Amino acid sequence: MTRQLRLLRILTVQEVRMMMNHRWWLFLLQIANVLPPAIALLVWHGAIDQGANPPVSTTYLTSYLVLVSVVSMVTSSWTSGFLAASIRLGGLNSWLVRPCSTHLSHLANNSAEKFLKLGLLVPPVVVLGLIFRDDLRLPGEPGRWLLFLPALIMAAAMTFAFDILIGSLAFWMEDIAAVDRLRYLLARLLSGGLVPLALFPAVFQPFLDAQPFRFLISFPLEVLLGTTRAIDYAYQAGWFVVVVGGAVLVWRRGLRDYQGAGA
Repeated sequence: MTRQLRLLRILTVQEVRMMMNHRWWLFLLQIANVLPPAIALLVWHGAIDQGANPPVSTTYLTSYLVLVSVVSMVTSSWTSGFLAASIRLGGLNSWLVRPCSTHLSHLANNSAEKFLKLGLLVPPVVVLGLIFRDDLRLPGEPGRWLLFLPALIMAAAMTFAFDILIGSLAFWMEDIAAVDRLRYLLARLLSGGLVPLALFPAVFQPFLDAQPFRFLISFPLEVLLGTTRAIDYAYQAGWFVVVVGGAVLVWRRGLRDYQGAGA
């Protein structure tokens, strides 16, 4: 384990150095990430000023939309396409003969890019928060933040596991793009990345509360903003086991079928 962590640290540092050459591109990506919630804030505040009565408070809605781009970035992953390409083209071979996890390079890339993105994302989020500061409420209780961290970590791990699971389908499929796109669209809609799930019609709430994508973005924010229940931690832990376990099973089954020469 110590050796794996040392290799991960070395690979992550290498990735950071390489990505520093693309920092302006990464900065523009973060501006693009902040724009959708910023537009949503303007629309909802305008609607509320005109008499709209959403099922959540203006304070909750504002705090959620100010913070959602940060949580979305921290829990994001882009590994599936790269993993599928390495399987299809045989690039996986070089990692299979090394005495370390085959996923270290993807994890290092993920960690390094998030490290840089976070530093670039915070300034525009702070500006957005200042614009809507009258309705922004961040929790002052340390306990709330301590509960938020494990929910955020599990959410990030689940997203990475989803990517491993989808990418591993390349062991049997020529092209996983359609499956990956479908997963992305479902996650985008059902995770709360676009709008808070609480804004959906009440008839859909039981389904939205139980489905796995909620625990990728919405749930950590619900924990931080104090609108979740204790039982929801059990739901997230259950989905964590299902998703990570499924990714491990599909990956190992695929390795048994892998011919080692690429498709």
